[in-house]
Amino acid sequence: MHDSQWRHAYLILNPESTLKYLEHPFFYHITNDELYELDDRAIEFLRHCNGTKKGAELTDEAEFVEYCLEEGLLLALSEPSPVDISVGYSPHPSLRYLELQLTHRCNLKCLHCYLGQARQDIMPIDDALAITTEFASIGGLRLMISGGEPLLYPDLKLFLQKIAGLKIRKILLTNGTLLSKKYMGWRLVDEIQFSLDGWCKGHDMLRGAGTFDRVMEGIRMAKDAGIQISIATMIHKGNLDEFERIREFAEDIEAREWGVDMLCMAGTLEKNEDLAVSPDTAAPCLKYAFGGGYHGDSDGFACGRHLMTVLPSGTGVKCGFYEDKPLGDARKSLKACWLKLHHTPLDDLECRDCPSVEDCAGGCRFRAPHPLAPDPVMCALYGIHPNNQLPLSKY
Repeated sequence: MHDSQWRHAYLILNPESTLKYLEHPFFYHITNDELYELDDRAIEFLRHCNGTKKGAELTDEAEFVEYCLEEGLLLALSEPSPVDISVGYSPHPSLRYLELQLTHRCNLKCLHCYLGQARQDIMPIDDALAITTEFASIGGLRLMISGGEPLLYPDLKLFLQKIAGLKIRKILLTNGTLLSKKYMGWRLVDEIQFSLDGWCKGHDMLRGAGTFDRVMEGIRMAKDAGIQISIATMIHKGNLDEFERIREFAEDIEAREWGVDMLCMAGTLEKNEDLAVSPDTAAPCLKYAFGGGYHGDSDGFACGRHLMTVLPSGTGVKCGFYEDKPLGDARKSLKACWLKLHHTPLDDLECRDCPSVEDCAGGCRFRAPHPLAPDPVMCALYGIHPNNQLPLSKY
């Protein structure tokens, strides 16, 4: 847009975006899942781009306005279109990513599920709405709607309809076997993350015969409906030779992200230990992953600096692996639960002097032998022996 045009147009924030004050002010494009850091002057300007004033009334910073228009952060309208602009202010550190486990019900009996056997826990919809609304109000970015299998949550459609206006990215985490055209018609989430734990043989080994074909059908329906897709894969002995095929598929469907991780010895995997592989064996597969994931930058801290999980009971925990270490009742105050969470500085880790510690952020704290120990999986990925002296097999 030419300089003279935007000056005479009404500037308005892209409705698919929002302003967040995390550790610093940010502009968050929800649909693109992109975060832009701002200075105080920029956020003050954008707060006034509410569709009631022309560009010339708001600023003479032509270069910044042109950038915002090119990036789709601002729109220029020929007529006024008033909107309310709010800013979500976060505690410190910021809670950016929330996994909301709506239920522990599941239609599958996966051999590796860290939750163990399916349970009948269901979060009342009023609790789910209250927690999600608070999350949005304190600067939240990404809501991961999970379970169990969230498509078994009886009030899922109503829940999604009620939170549709909240300025957060909504991501459905599903095994993909229950998706139907009915769900696709809702179009109430920004992204669907499918569990794809191998190609046909490897996936069915972990999740049951016929599940691969069903998740493929779910992915095709989501693709046809224009919903953004991501996939998540757990490394196990049955899929080690299938990652190249999954990579080709991820490219074909234009997946936004591919999360690859190693099994943790918890839940039903404790009875199926033969599925697990060594960190050295898993390391080449980990390199297939792409996309940012939902853990975010560590900022000098170990994993989970900006992430929390809420169980169907309303209990806040560090993540789903820490069900036995509650932070409090998120139904009363999500923020209070978050502020109780201890964040481990990288400088406290035993591997703090490792040249790769900033890149791996210490890895998974649950997977490490104890809270300050190296994560053997990340050590294998970066070719590091813990403490530079012990062989990896000792961990």
